[in-house]
Amino acid sequence: MSHRLQLTHAPSVLFLFGLSGAGKSFVGDVIGDHDDWFVYHADDDLTDEMLDVIHANQPFTEEMRDNFFERISKKVNQFRSQYSRVVVTQGAYKKKHRDYLRQTINDIELIYVTATDSLIHQRLEYRINGISNKSAEAIKHIFEVPDSSVKTIFNYEGKTSIIEQLNNFYSEKLIESSETICE
Repeated sequence: MSHRLQLTHAPSVLFLFGLSGAGKSFVGDVIGDHDDWFVYHADDDLTDEMLDVIHANQPFTEEMRDNFFERISKKVNQFRSQYSRVVVTQGAYKKKHRDYLRQTINDIELIYVTATDSLIHQRLEYRINGISNKSAEAIKHIFEVPDSSVKTIFNYEGKTSIIEQLNNFYSEKLIESSETICE
């Protein structure tokens, strides 16, 4: 297996979503380190109001979420005028917001990043910035798990495993062999 990303057939925008601590930022950084992708961690644009809610271990209001996803969509579309390929990381807990992104950003694919509960707990325990275990646990129940048609990255085994999974999605060799089978 190649330890080099082969994302020739990936859309121009990859949006990584999942529970806090699943490793979305890690996967986004792996993509950014190995290829010509601009990495946008959307949580960097959380409003002060949203940060206050996180620190109070409360969920965001629907209005906060709706406004935030409008902002994310605008930013991603701005980035696309500067960069040919963009990878975005953000929880996107609600299906309606993921659907909104699909409707407002061309050539996007959403990828669900997941890990075991114990690994997520461990990652959040050692986090200096960002959401705490207590906050993550308080909002976990509102996460809407995507259906099986959504590509899923299992972030259990580190960088090499992430690269292999992404290559399995978008590698030229795999695309060509599936086209041959369909003919």
